[in-house]
Amino acid sequence: MTLKQFVSYKVMSLLQYNSYEQYVDHFISINDVRYLRNWKLSREFIQNACSKSCMGRLLSRQEYIDQRNNEEGIIKPLGISAVMLFGSSYKGNDRVLQQFAAREQLLLNKKTIIFLITRSSKGLEISGFIDLEQCFRESRFRNSEHYVDWPAIFEGKAKLTPHKHHLSYFEWNTSKVRLNDSDNFKVVQEGAHSLLMMHRGDHKMICVNPGCFCSFAKNATRSMHNSSIYGHCIFFDHVIRRSI
Repeated sequence: MTLKQFVSYKVMSLLQYNSYEQYVDHFISINDVRYLRNWKLSREFIQNACSKSCMGRLLSRQEYIDQRNNEEGIIKPLGISAVMLFGSSYKGNDRVLQQFAAREQLLLNKKTIIFLITRSSKGLEISGFIDLEQCFRESRFRNSEHYVDWPAIFEGKAKLTPHKHHLSYFEWNTSKVRLNDSDNFKVVQEGAHSLLMMHRGDHKMICVNPGCFCSFAKNATRSMHNSSIYGHCIFFDHVIRRSI
């Protein structure tokens, strides 16, 4: 286990994982899988290697369940509902906000990336890819580092914008780009594709390059929607086809 993985283990919340398998996968790198050539074998190796001797010992399945239940118990007194839907009461006609509201329920079993081009508070154009499922989930906790006020967004009082912690963040005036992995996706830069997203659940590669019709592009359904608030917004919907 690397120092970076150990540090992330100490600070991560188990609520960000939907299953024990997803929690274990947090400790597996793409290089591990390429070396062993088998994801299931990589998972078994990590579990055996880290069950007793690694720093920040890997939790057993029962320990994971118990600690995750404890975390859920901590937030319940705060009145935070895990089934609360921010967009359930949205009745407006903005096409992009309608798509946000429609996808919120679907994101329980579907993972969506969105691409936004917008302007900063200084009037400068910025764009980025956002893990929509993670954005909704993190916003259920007001003390979250990346909290987004979704009720205000659906009320038209605030606007969703790309930030430097998202999957990608591009400042057009400086041509500076930042790339980050999210809970659901790993960013992969590979040859002519320039930018791919690998889903952590089923390990499908998603090509987000406009106009590309490679095999990876088939792993997500693209749709563009116009909005008076957001202009053009592109949604990449990836359906998880199998669990591992």
